[in-house]
Amino acid sequence: MKGDVFTFIPQKMQDSGISPNVIRITGEQYTCNHLYFHNRSFTPDDRHVIFESEKDGGNNLFIIDLATNKVTQLTEGYKLDYFGYPSRDGKKVFFGADGCIKTVRLDNFEEEIVVHAQDLVKETVTKCSGAFPSWDGKKLVCFYEARPDFGLIVADLASGDKKVIIHGEQPLRHCQFCPNDHNLIVYAHEGTWELIKARMWLINADGSGNRRVRDHDDGDYEAAGHEFWGNSGRRLYFTVRREGKVFFSYFDVDENKEATLFELDNEHGTITQDDKFIICDSKRGKGEMYIVSLATKEVKVLCYQKMTWNKNMSRFHPHVTVSYTTNKAIYTSDGFGKPGVFIADISVL
Repeated sequence: MKGDVFTFIPQKMQDSGISPNVIRITGEQYTCNHLYFHNRSFTPDDRHVIFESEKDGGNNLFIIDLATNKVTQLTEGYKLDYFGYPSRDGKKVFFGADGCIKTVRLDNFEEEIVVHAQDLVKETVTKCSGAFPSWDGKKLVCFYEARPDFGLIVADLASGDKKVIIHGEQPLRHCQFCPNDHNLIVYAHEGTWELIKARMWLINADGSGNRRVRDHDDGDYEAAGHEFWGNSGRRLYFTVRREGKVFFSYFDVDENKEATLFELDNEHGTITQDDKFIICDSKRGKGEMYIVSLATKEVKVLCYQKMTWNKNMSRFHPHVTVSYTTNKAIYTSDGFGKPGVFIADISVL
């Protein structure tokens, strides 16, 4: 139940990667996952991790204190997706449920509706999620689904004003504010990569300036995605599948051009807080979690995530992301029994 407190005993993993310490932070007896790869699972002070678990029969939000391993249940009665996001002030968590974006406070577990999508949309809303707060904490962007209408909503968290900034005929997801431009958002036309024309787009928070990221012929299909911002906000990183190979690339916002960084089989990536290393998972091989120096392009194995990549289990993909200041990478894997949450130390870099 909400407010229940218990303890997980961390498990040190035997791993042959370069990480000096890989820990399973969630209990082996429960199915758990951290948040999506372009979100942050760590609270801003890096003292806690927000994760989800099926412990109570649903799929709800929990918080773990990394110093004491004390776990507290934050929500109950939901079957949530993985799009939760801790607020920039570290006092609450945004999540999508019941056609709304809600928050739950970390001190008293009170919930509040921030966005009620049905108030803004004519068609029947079946989903509202993907909450992503701007880095100054003043705005929020999220997506809604109300087939045949799909779109993005931006909310002013101080005034409560809300606006649908774009409508689409297919799901629009992966919406993320730029770290140093609180008026700039990237989003994606969701679907099978090879069947989507112009998957990645940029748009201003007021709905103006909608433009695609990659410049290619209209007849070309864009096998690129899993995009995320670098911390400087000047580069948008993503994976590209081309001619049977997989590459890691970026789009330079200032120069308005794309560049290929390196070839490496990968699915989801993230970048360290200093913008010096890319960490990415792989679907093939031995379940490696790679770490790549952007200066030298040297590739090393950080650890072995060993995800099985079973179909219809995207919630348990590694979806690696990082802490704010403590040099840790967090990921999910079902390669060691039930899906669980793992932290790998990257201070060796």
